[in-house]
Amino acid sequence: MMLFRVTLLAFLATLLAACTSQPQKLTPPPASVSLIKQWEAQGRVGIRTENDAVSGNFNWQHSANTFDLRIYGPFGQGSTELSKNKDGKVVLAYEDKTVTGYDAEQMLQQRLGWQFPVRQVSYWIRGLPYPNTLSKISYQQNSDLPSEIIQDGWTISYQKFADIRGLSLPQKMQVSRPPYRVNLIITQWTIQ
Repeated sequence: MMLFRVTLLAFLATLLAACTSQPQKLTPPPASVSLIKQWEAQGRVGIRTENDAVSGNFNWQHSANTFDLRIYGPFGQGSTELSKNKDGKVVLAYEDKTVTGYDAEQMLQQRLGWQFPVRQVSYWIRGLPYPNTLSKISYQQNSDLPSEIIQDGWTISYQKFADIRGLSLPQKMQVSRPPYRVNLIITQWTIQ
């Protein structure tokens, strides 16, 4: 009788575990980098302006109509957040201040003195030229991956790419237009 109870208890525990731990279904990766609908990039950032230099970590979540970019120092200190909701409203939060508007680039320039082409960088971070203006692209030797994109007065240099679910995405890059320079080291990509 005791053996029956132990066997029944083990069977029920296994059955419950099987019911609660269903395998997660991964959506298949997009066929190309240009077809990525949503992404998240995390890593290190260094920003140099005419009068300032900032370094820290970043987290950038991006979808077709929204984004949330957070730059923060060690232990979360010195946090700056720039986000856009689906209605196009942009929020910039920094140094216990919050401002709203509809032009992210203008807000960054006026409030922080940073020139940061948010619309373009959302393409450049994936190794793509911004589709609405002319660009000049140089490719890595024996590859279809860019080594440099020159667009809208900015130079985007790619030093390293990583294989993310079968797609090549930048891992180390620099976006510059003197005196502005942004260095990104992307340590984690999540794509859909």
